[in-house]
Amino acid sequence: MQLPRYALAAYDPDRSPYDDIWALCADAEQLFADQLPDGDAAPDELVEPPVRLIGCSPRGALRDALEAGGSDLGHGRVLRLGSMGQTLQHAVEGEVVAWIPSARGRGLVDLALDPWTVRPPRAAREVWDIWWCGRPEERNGWARHGTAGRAHWLGVARVNGRRRRPDAGPGVSYHLDGRHITDEPAFYCALGEALNGPAGYFGRDLDTLSECLRGGFGALAALHARLARRAHRADLPGRDTPHGRPPALLRGTARLRRTRGRRGRPGLRPSGRDGPDLARGRGARGRLSVPWSSMKS
Repeated sequence: MQLPRYALAAYDPDRSPYDDIWALCADAEQLFADQLPDGDAAPDELVEPPVRLIGCSPRGALRDALEAGGSDLGHGRVLRLGSMGQTLQHAVEGEVVAWIPSARGRGLVDLALDPWTVRPPRAAREVWDIWWCGRPEERNGWARHGTAGRAHWLGVARVNGRRRRPDAGPGVSYHLDGRHITDEPAFYCALGEALNGPAGYFGRDLDTLSECLRGGFGALAALHARLARRAHRADLPGRDTPHGRPPALLRGTARLRRTRGRRGRPGLRPSGRDGPDLARGRGARGRLSVPWSSMKS
């Protein structure tokens, strides 16, 4: 029997349990946004088709509704699963609008879900397939993906990429492999890997980075992250910008500098008297310091 790759979970805040599994499904069709008709299609083709969940084994409230012949099948959340049944990532949410008996087997059904959230890109499926058998052990496995794929990699790593070990004490130095840092998601992928090993996680934006610095994710503030190797300039977007620094990463460090000292972000405050000027590559005493001088040609 084929292992289910997707699950349909209840999405109704007025019911309990909130994420009750309604069905396990062999596959999904018309799930990804870049598989839909483009803007040049005829007007009658521009209506987004429903997501189809194939070969589903219904259970619980959904099975009861199908057996009763009801038309209100409820609102659901599609989850992408791993080979052990673990949730890799939420895919899309919407209303279950129809069903038919499935050709995949007796007692199985195909479900149609009208999404109300943005569908994931096809790049998400590539990431999910890599995580199918568990946490990848290859370093820089995220680097083969584009920006969208790296963003989804961080989403999967947030749930499945934490090391179950005590946090390292404050003041520990870490070395980032900067060869593949060409955009902001890549920076966070490299940071998570530097602190927690291959496919590790340590935030995916400033807010989640601040959460991680409070503990429970492998390290405590203050930490010092040093860029060990730089990306080749030919690989960097906008490589003709001043000082040869990639604009996405420059924006990231500028944001770190601007948020220093704000309340609610204790992990991002400076430990020095004046705080390091990250945009100029000066200073190494901050909670998170990436020396941009190492990015120069």
